[in-house]
Amino acid sequence: MFEGTSYSGFREELSYNLYFKYGLINSKAGVSTLKISEEKYNGTDALKMTMTAYSTGIASPIFELSDTLSCYLTKDMKPLYYTKNAHEGNEHTIEAINYNYTDGTVNIKSKRIKNGILRFDENLTSQTIIYDMMSIIYYVRTLDCDILKESKVLTVDFLSGKDIVKMDIHHKGLEIIKANDGNEYACVKLNLVIYDNAFADKKEAMRVYLSNDNKRLPVRIDSKLKIGSTKVIMKKAKI
Repeated sequence: MFEGTSYSGFREELSYNLYFKYGLINSKAGVSTLKISEEKYNGTDALKMTMTAYSTGIASPIFELSDTLSCYLTKDMKPLYYTKNAHEGNEHTIEAINYNYTDGTVNIKSKRIKNGILRFDENLTSQTIIYDMMSIIYYVRTLDCDILKESKVLTVDFLSGKDIVKMDIHHKGLEIIKANDGNEYACVKLNLVIYDNAFADKKEAMRVYLSNDNKRLPVRIDSKLKIGSTKVIMKKAKI
């Protein structure tokens, strides 16, 4: 948990404005929320994180979006379950990842259905903790950024679809970010970079700006899409 925060009854709700950039288009495109609460998952004490994102306004015809992503993870940062239900344009994607831990081994079942067609249903094993697109956001908030700053990079294992790949978390220093609540935040800038096994290449998965205090609020998150890019900027925090 973030420094100075108790697990008991923990609840957090962050609201964001969503912006889309593609070519000459660079405008507000929707809204997003990120909720975290203390829950039970199959009888286990866990934290639940849910992110929703919806497109609105003039960008909707180009950037149609209705996504819900959720995950459960233990309080010692082991992912338990991840799901994604995404409507993007004329595409509908459903993903689910189940994690089971036995004798130091994590067994993973990863499944994706796209436009009603099963794309994959894989069983994977690993001796290390594997993060997904949601749990990685929470995980980076728990890092000691002073230690990370000294080493500059931390490597973790990440599940990209049906493949376990390496993700590097780069500390890129501090930056002042103006949020949509009218405040400016001194933020730790972290770049999350995925290494693609097929091409021995790397690509930036996202850029996360965390408030440089004990709350480690994700003030801004930048992501690249197949078409264009997005950024979400915090407009309200309920803690």
